[in-house]
Amino acid sequence: MWSMPHSVLRVVAVIIGICAVGGFALGVRNVPDKARLPGESAGGSSSALQAADATPVGELLVTDPPPPPPEEKTEEEAAEKTEEVRAAEMAKLEAEAKAVAAARAVAAPKAAPPEDKVGDLIETLPPPPEQPPY
Repeated sequence: MWSMPHSVLRVVAVIIGICAVGGFALGVRNVPDKARLPGESAGGSSSALQAADATPVGELLVTDPPPPPPEEKTEEEAAEKTEEVRAAEMAKLEAEAKAVAAARAVAAPKAAPPEDKVGDLIETLPPPPEQPPY
Protein backbone atom coordinates (compact mmCIF):
# COMPACT_ATOMS: atom_id res chain seq x y z
CA MET A 1 0.00 0.00 0.00
CA TRP A 2 1.30 3.41 -0.86
CA SER A 3 1.11 6.56 1.18
CA MET A 4 1.77 10.24 0.69
CA PRO A 5 3.58 12.74 2.87
CA HIS A 6 1.41 14.63 5.38
CA SER A 7 2.10 17.96 3.69
CA VAL A 8 0.57 16.71 0.43
CA LEU A 9 -2.45 15.33 2.32
CA ARG A 10 -2.99 18.72 3.97
CA VAL A 11 -2.86 20.50 0.60
CA VAL A 12 -5.43 18.07 -0.86
CA ALA A 13 -7.68 18.51 2.21
CA VAL A 14 -7.51 22.30 1.85
CA ILE A 15 -8.42 22.08 -1.86
CA ILE A 16 -11.40 19.83 -1.09
CA GLY A 17 -12.53 22.21 1.67
CA ILE A 18 -12.27 25.24 -0.65
CA CYS A 19 -14.35 23.44 -3.27
CA ALA A 20 -17.03 22.56 -0.69
CA VAL A 21 -17.25 26.10 0.71
CA GLY A 22 -17.24 27.60 -2.80
CA GLY A 23 -20.07 25.33 -3.94
CA PHE A 24 -22.15 26.20 -0.89
CA ALA A 25 -21.54 29.94 -1.45
CA LEU A 26 -22.52 29.74 -5.13
CA GLY A 27 -25.69 27.84 -4.19
CA VAL A 28 -26.69 30.46 -1.63
CA ARG A 29 -25.91 33.30 -4.04
CA ASN A 30 -28.12 31.89 -6.81
CA VAL A 31 -31.24 31.32 -4.68
CA PRO A 32 -34.19 33.32 -6.06
CA ASP A 33 -35.60 36.11 -3.90
CA LYS A 34 -39.12 34.75 -3.84
CA ALA A 35 -40.30 31.19 -4.26
CA ARG A 36 -42.46 30.43 -7.30
CA LEU A 37 -45.13 27.89 -8.00
CA PRO A 38 -44.60 25.52 -10.91
CA GLY A 39 -45.46 27.33 -14.14
CA GLU A 40 -44.96 30.86 -12.78
CA SER A 41 -42.54 33.03 -14.66
CA ALA A 42 -39.46 34.42 -12.97
CA GLY A 43 -40.45 37.97 -13.96
CA GLY A 44 -42.47 38.43 -10.78
CA SER A 45 -45.95 38.75 -12.26
CA SER A 46 -48.10 35.92 -11.03
CA SER A 47 -50.65 35.69 -13.80
CA ALA A 48 -52.54 32.50 -14.47
CA LEU A 49 -51.41 30.22 -17.24
CA GLN A 50 -53.32 30.52 -20.47
CA ALA A 51 -54.25 27.07 -21.72
CA ALA A 52 -56.71 26.40 -24.51
CA ASP A 53 -58.12 23.23 -22.96
CA ALA A 54 -58.16 24.39 -19.32
CA THR A 55 -61.40 24.27 -17.36
CA PRO A 56 -61.95 26.21 -14.14
CA VAL A 57 -62.25 24.06 -11.04
CA GLY A 58 -65.76 25.39 -10.29
CA GLU A 59 -67.04 24.01 -13.58
CA LEU A 60 -65.53 20.63 -12.83
CA LEU A 61 -67.54 20.35 -9.62
CA VAL A 62 -70.87 20.87 -11.41
CA THR A 63 -71.59 17.73 -13.37
CA ASP A 64 -74.33 16.92 -15.80
CA PRO A 65 -76.74 14.17 -14.86
CA PRO A 66 -75.72 10.77 -16.18
CA PRO A 67 -77.26 9.75 -19.49
CA PRO A 68 -80.40 7.66 -19.22
CA PRO A 69 -79.89 3.90 -19.40
CA PRO A 70 -80.59 2.32 -22.78
CA GLU A 71 -84.14 1.19 -23.21
CA GLU A 72 -84.73 -2.53 -23.11
CA LYS A 73 -86.14 -4.25 -26.16
CA THR A 74 -89.82 -4.83 -26.14
CA GLU A 75 -91.43 -8.22 -26.58
CA GLU A 76 -92.37 -7.37 -30.16
CA GLU A 77 -88.74 -6.68 -31.10
CA ALA A 78 -87.64 -9.92 -29.45
CA ALA A 79 -90.33 -11.84 -31.33
CA GLU A 80 -89.20 -10.38 -34.67
CA LYS A 81 -86.36 -12.86 -34.75
CA THR A 82 -87.98 -15.57 -36.77
CA GLU A 83 -87.36 -19.26 -36.76
CA GLU A 84 -85.43 -18.94 -40.03
CA VAL A 85 -82.89 -16.60 -38.44
CA ARG A 86 -82.50 -18.89 -35.45
CA ALA A 87 -82.10 -21.94 -37.72
CA ALA A 88 -79.44 -20.13 -39.76
CA GLU A 89 -77.51 -19.25 -36.59
CA MET A 90 -77.70 -22.83 -35.36
CA ALA A 91 -76.45 -24.16 -38.71
CA LYS A 92 -73.55 -21.70 -38.58
CA LEU A 93 -72.62 -22.77 -35.04
CA GLU A 94 -72.82 -26.47 -35.98
CA ALA A 95 -70.56 -25.89 -39.02
CA GLU A 96 -68.01 -24.11 -36.82
CA ALA A 97 -68.10 -26.94 -34.27
CA LYS A 98 -67.55 -29.55 -37.00
CA ALA A 99 -64.62 -27.53 -38.42
CA VAL A 100 -63.01 -27.27 -34.97
CA ALA A 101 -63.45 -31.00 -34.32
CA ALA A 102 -61.93 -31.86 -37.71
CA ALA A 103 -58.98 -29.54 -37.11
CA ARG A 104 -58.32 -31.15 -33.73
CA ALA A 105 -58.45 -34.63 -35.22
CA VAL A 106 -55.93 -33.72 -37.93
CA ALA A 107 -53.63 -31.58 -35.76
CA ALA A 108 -53.28 -33.99 -32.84
CA PRO A 109 -52.01 -37.37 -34.05
CA LYS A 110 -51.19 -39.80 -31.29
CA ALA A 111 -47.47 -39.67 -30.58
CA ALA A 112 -45.47 -41.92 -28.33
CA PRO A 113 -44.84 -40.38 -24.91
CA PRO A 114 -41.30 -39.09 -24.38
CA GLU A 115 -38.89 -41.23 -22.45
CA ASP A 116 -38.72 -40.61 -18.71
CA LYS A 117 -34.97 -40.17 -18.29
CA VAL A 118 -35.25 -38.44 -14.91
CA GLY A 119 -37.39 -41.24 -13.53
CA ASP A 120 -34.80 -43.79 -14.66
CA LEU A 121 -32.05 -41.85 -12.89
CA ILE A 122 -34.04 -41.67 -9.67
CA GLU A 123 -34.77 -45.39 -9.72
CA THR A 124 -31.05 -46.24 -10.08
CA LEU A 125 -29.93 -44.10 -7.13
CA PRO A 126 -28.88 -45.96 -3.99
CA PRO A 127 -31.09 -45.49 -0.94
CA PRO A 128 -30.07 -42.70 1.43
CA PRO A 129 -28.11 -43.65 4.55
CA GLU A 130 -30.11 -44.14 7.71
CA GLN A 131 -27.90 -41.81 9.76
CA PRO A 132 -26.93 -38.45 8.26
CA PRO A 133 -23.17 -37.74 8.30
CA TYR A 134 -22.06 -35.33 11.00
